[in-house]
Amino acid sequence: MALAGASLLSLATPLVANASASTSTTYVYNCSTRTQRPREIVLTCADANTYVNNITWSHWATNSAHATGTLHWNTCTPTCVAGAHKSKAISFVATHRRKVKGVWLYTALAAAKSTWNTGSAIFTLPTAPL
Repeated sequence: MALAGASLLSLATPLVANASASTSTTYVYNCSTRTQRPREIVLTCADANTYVNNITWSHWATNSAHATGTLHWNTCTPTCVAGAHKSKAISFVATHRRKVKGVWLYTALAAAKSTWNTGSAIFTLPTAPL
C-alpha cells in the first residue's frame, strides 16, 4: 500500500511543476517600468507623443493578452510642436511572448493594420528599460 501511494505522488509531482511553469508571470515594458496588466502603455518613449490609456484587459494568459483602450497620438503636422493631438478607441493583443534575461515578456502589440498609424499591424515593445 505504501508503495502504491509513493508512485502516485511521483506521477503527480511533474504535473504540478509543469502547471506552474505554464502559468509563469508575463510582463510588458512601459518604457522604463516592467508591469503586468498596465492601465497605460507609452509607445513612443522619447517624447510620449503616442500612448494607449484606459486599458481594460479581458484576457491575460501565457501566449497572449487581449485588451481595449484609447490610443492617443500627435499628428506632427507640420511639426510635432504644432501637430494636432488625436485619439481613438482600439482593440489590441499583447503577443510575441518570449523570455528575456529570465523574465517572460510580451514584446509586441497586434491590431488592425490601420490602428498604430504606422502602416503595420504590429507595434514592437521594448524588452528592457529605455
